[in-house]
Parts: sequence; C-alpha cells; structure tokens
Amino acid sequence: MAINWSGLESDIKSWFEDVGEKTEDDTAKFLADSYGQAVSAAADPNGNAVIPPGKEAGIEQAWSSAFAAQKAVDNKLGPAGWVSVEGAIILFWTACAFSPAPPHPGTVTPISNNVIMPGSPGIAAAIDKAFSQEDAAKTAKELVTGYKNHAASIAGMYIGLIPPTASTPLNVPWTGIK
Repeated sequence: MAINWSGLESDIKSWFEDVGEKTEDDTAKFLADSYGQAVSAAADPNGNAVIPPGKEAGIEQAWSSAFAAQKAVDNKLGPAGWVSVEGAIILFWTACAFSPAPPHPGTVTPISNNVIMPGSPGIAAAIDKAFSQEDAAKTAKELVTGYKNHAASIAGMYIGLIPPTASTPLNVPWTGIK
C-alpha cells in the first residue's frame, strides 16, 4: 500500500478547475475528505498499513475557519492564516496506529506500531504558497508537495518480540510514511 499522491493532486486540480458553484465550506470538506482518503492507503517504511484514524472532521473545521479568517481581512494573512489546518493535520496523525503485522525485521511477534511524532510543522507555509498560485495545477502541486513533505517527517515506533523465546521486546523506530 502507498499513498496515491498523484491521484490526490489530480483530484485537487480538478476541484479548482471546476467552475461550478462551491462554497468555502464545500472546499473545506473536499480538501479534508480527499486528504483522509488518500492517506488511508499509507504505510510505514516496512509496508505495514495505517489504521485510518477517521479525524477528517477536524481538518474540515480547520479549513473552514482558515477560509473564513482569510475572507474577513483585506490583506493576506500569510502562513499564519493556515496554522489551524497545519495543527489539524498534525493532530490527525497524533497517536495514529499502524498495523503491527507483518513483524518488522528482527522480530517474530508484533506488539504495537504507533506514531510517536506526528510530523513537523511546515504545512501552513506550503498551503500559503499553494493558494498564492493562479493556476489550479500549480495550486494542487504545491499543496500536495506540502502534504508529502509532512508525511516524510512522521515518525513511529514498532515494538515486537525477538527470537528465540519471543519474550524480549525490541523497539524499531521508523520515519516517513509512504
């Protein structure tokens, strides 16, 4: 399994190219749901699948409030205007679980596989750069690049038992989801 970043980019591009009537809340829901759907195929570096946390509603609310804040002022808020979205995406990954099976190398019995660092900040700047673009394709590319960079910074800890007696735990740290 792997995140289909190119599919997400294509979906975002299509959304922004569609001139049909949409509200900011419609866009917030689309951005949250499309992100959640794309990352539901995530895997740790060993290929263990994510157990989707189902926190898209928080991301949707953050997008809605960020759009409202941007709309309420005459000047662009810059990256600070998107910090709520960044926080919601980081919260999405907080304590997220990945399947512990199959066991990581060196272990024979899986115990747990959880995110311990939900990614580093930086998404707000990427969102600001994305929404500074005039072209839907460039907006989608910048937004997905921000998502990808964030995904690379997510770290976790797999814990499994080692042979021969399968009674001693081994911690296996990992970084980056794919």
